[in-house]
Amino acid sequence: MAWLTLDASCSAPETLARHLAAALLGEDATWAPASATKIDDLKSYLGSVCNALAGSAEAPVLLVIENAHELRESDDAAELVAWLIELLPPGAEVVLSGREPSRLLEVDRRVAAGEALLLDATDLAFTADEAAALVAAAGSDLSPERVLKATNGWPIAVMAVISGTISLAGAERAHGGDAWERYLFQEVWKAIPEPFQHTLLALSVAPVIEREIATRLVGEGPWRQVAPWLVSATLLGEALEQGFRLNPQVKRFLLAEFEVRAPERFADVVAQAATFLEQRGETADAIELARQAGCTVVLAGILERSGRELILQGAFGVLWRAYQALTPELLAARPLLRGMGSRILAHHSRANEALEAAESVLEDPTASAAARQHALLGKARAYRLLARVPELLSIFDTVRTAVDCDDPAIAAELAWQEAQVVLATTSEFERAERLLLAGIENSRQSSAPVLELLMRSTLGQLYATRGDGPDAINELTRAAQGWRALRGTGNLGWVLNNLGMAYLAVGDFESAVAVLEEARNEGRACENVRNEAYATASLGDAHLALGHFEEARTSYEEAIRVCATDVLDESLAALSIAGLAAAHLGQGDLKEADFFSRRATLVAEAFGNPLEVGYCRLQQATVDDAAQDHAAAAASARDAIDLFRPIDARAPLRMALYRLAMCLFRGGRRAEAQEALHELNQMVTEPWMAGPLVPLIREQPMFAQWAASRALPARWFRDLLERQSFAPLEEPEAEEKPARLPRVVARSLGQLHITVGGREVTDEAWASSRAKEMFFLFLANRGGLRKEEAAVALYPDVSPEGCNSAFHSNLYRLRRALYQDSIIKRDGAYLLNPEAEFEWDVDLFLGGLESARRLDPGTPERARATEEALAHYAGPFADAFFSEWASGLRTQLLDRRQQALSSLAGYHASRKDFDAAAECLERVLEADQYNEQAAFDLATYRMRSGGAAAALSFLDAYRGRIREELGEDLPQRFNELRRRIAAGAL
Repeated sequence: MAWLTLDASCSAPETLARHLAAALLGEDATWAPASATKIDDLKSYLGSVCNALAGSAEAPVLLVIENAHELRESDDAAELVAWLIELLPPGAEVVLSGREPSRLLEVDRRVAAGEALLLDATDLAFTADEAAALVAAAGSDLSPERVLKATNGWPIAVMAVISGTISLAGAERAHGGDAWERYLFQEVWKAIPEPFQHTLLALSVAPVIEREIATRLVGEGPWRQVAPWLVSATLLGEALEQGFRLNPQVKRFLLAEFEVRAPERFADVVAQAATFLEQRGETADAIELARQAGCTVVLAGILERSGRELILQGAFGVLWRAYQALTPELLAARPLLRGMGSRILAHHSRANEALEAAESVLEDPTASAAARQHALLGKARAYRLLARVPELLSIFDTVRTAVDCDDPAIAAELAWQEAQVVLATTSEFERAERLLLAGIENSRQSSAPVLELLMRSTLGQLYATRGDGPDAINELTRAAQGWRALRGTGNLGWVLNNLGMAYLAVGDFESAVAVLEEARNEGRACENVRNEAYATASLGDAHLALGHFEEARTSYEEAIRVCATDVLDESLAALSIAGLAAAHLGQGDLKEADFFSRRATLVAEAFGNPLEVGYCRLQQATVDDAAQDHAAAAASARDAIDLFRPIDARAPLRMALYRLAMCLFRGGRRAEAQEALHELNQMVTEPWMAGPLVPLIREQPMFAQWAASRALPARWFRDLLERQSFAPLEEPEAEEKPARLPRVVARSLGQLHITVGGREVTDEAWASSRAKEMFFLFLANRGGLRKEEAAVALYPDVSPEGCNSAFHSNLYRLRRALYQDSIIKRDGAYLLNPEAEFEWDVDLFLGGLESARRLDPGTPERARATEEALAHYAGPFADAFFSEWASGLRTQLLDRRQQALSSLAGYHASRKDFDAAAECLERVLEADQYNEQAAFDLATYRMRSGGAAAALSFLDAYRGRIREELGEDLPQRFNELRRRIAAGAL
């Protein structure tokens, strides 16, 4: 069992993550590494904790989280707990208790599934029977009913009354609200032996009363005296294995009493406790202690000593709470705090406030070098938020002149920050490389191994992007090993993505695919959407190089979707759109390729990074060359070369030179083509450098043969050609499985009919209507469902235990009716086997409507496509299923059908085919006879098709039906329409 009692410090996600790890793993817990800078990285850290727990736990885990209401002030902390609960090993159970309801959706889901227990104030209070039992056990003659009424069942109050610590009459007089709480604790305070009161006030400052901190705060003698009594003082809290934890409400009372009785000693003890925690490495706990106690001077001292370390760790949740607690007077007197504050403000996207705080430091003649450095880095981040690139690029020159960089720790951080800015804005690889190498050396001198690892990872990324494949592979392989050793950090996915790109740079496309798939899985595992999106786009690059154009297109489209909805990243968007253009071109769709290529260039140019603009220009050259516009293609290739050359982007420059030679050759300019190949030959000094040219060679094998015989007789090029077969590469999914799974055809619109391999599945074969419904539930949720989700959908009124049994029984029947592998389990969810073929009329209907929607409105092609889609709708979805999910889907599909018919009616009416329009609306009214707009339009179309009598008859019948069934009259516009039809005025 793992037990964690939360306090106010746990609303900071960094602190909460450490406490959760300690509760689950005990002494085996490793603290979150300094690289765990964001909520995503803290999730990765807890993911590694859960993996370790799953490997070591001999029995199912029970996690108890007490005082869950402490999470109410922090969305990030609540999200972290929900994430941990989702990751717990199978069979784990969770109990949460608190005075206020939980805001955790994952907890609500588990409570509904019977996998978690939520205890609120009502559950924690004693019942009448429990109060009576306690009174009887204590041999008291008190009335249990009076005790319960006076205390509201509050356990500590009930026990205090029964034990005689406070009187029942006094409890009744103080009953209700804060007055009752004050009365209770005043009486509890009186019950503490007087010699211990002074000691206990000081000990109440400690998060947990342990010998080491207790002797620091009160001395060895007082601690020895109070410790045995404290263990027996059950009203005050609970005894732990190596200490004592005060009841949170008792603790608050004692702290308030301490501050009122001896304010100077209170501040001194808080300072001692905070210093003790800080020296023990528990800086976040020290900050929270000082912040909650209101000791801002102590808090300021901790921030000045440890703020830089916390910033490097990315502990901005703790820092933000601390910064907000500082008084304006304190900030005005301490430039270092204002400098750190500018960085904290910028991290929270308060760019203008960050600039204001930074300027106040830079204009202060008393500000230290460290304060100025913080201010300038805060200013740099603010400029980046405001997209003020020129000021951003110049600020590091100011840093070097304004700050003494003799301190290796300061120099290392400055180098790291500047290198990141250079790579993100100008792609000056040589400058960034110098900065990173210097920063790595300074990190070693200042014993900052995680910062060194971060810089080595960035250096490997630089090498991969520039095209120094072997150096990149070596650096990134070591970096990946370092991050794996630290465990639980989102940086591993980032490094693996760059390692995959390094393999692309040396032409090892198979290794690239394997590494990039791991990078994508790593991003998914820690819910780092950005890492997953980058890895997905890089997978597109790898599949593109292999000629797997459909897989490449799918990868790029997914990356673009993420950019549009989850991660606003111009670089990723531009390169993914350019990749999508290449995939379309590989599939022979020149029009789409040109559209996306030009769109990618616009996105890249808006951001201005020369590397990305160059890649997009190079893609445009490919498209223009395929369109036979060889002059434009050559011009775009030259533009790319001009962008790559100044920044020393070696791999893309080699590809651009070869592309330029191809365009010139196809345009009849062979002498110029030879010049480009000659420059390329001078750049290829190692065989691996030719690897990225393989896709280009396969693209135009005739040009490659000419180049080898005339313009590029180098040995490396001939070896490369000899290894190529020039046979078209097959898409991986085109490979036939040795044993193909039977095809399942499901019909549910108007009737329920299922065949497997052409064989009808009878009701006897299903053995249960719920098993059949379960199959359609999985059809409607192709991404899969967890057991509890399916159980809630199918058995909403059944107990959790019954749900579990019913789910597995019907899953067995489903598999027996179809075949064993029809449903598989993956990552804790059940889903239809993705390697099998399932044809469903609902998919055909919705897919047909979507295909029609993509066609130009008002065209015969769109009308035909809509009719074809409607042909699949033979009736309402699965009338035999009455579950809420089925009813919802039934309504949704009917609405789509009605909308499509109405749209089709409008199309026919616009072409004066009023009979066809009327037929569409009659089909609408068959399903919804109270659709007034359809009735109104139907009468209009009947009149315009020459059927005035039919129109009048319909209106009269419709009006009569509405009156009879609803007791209402039709709106006035129907009367006006009838009058106009009768008068021939329509």
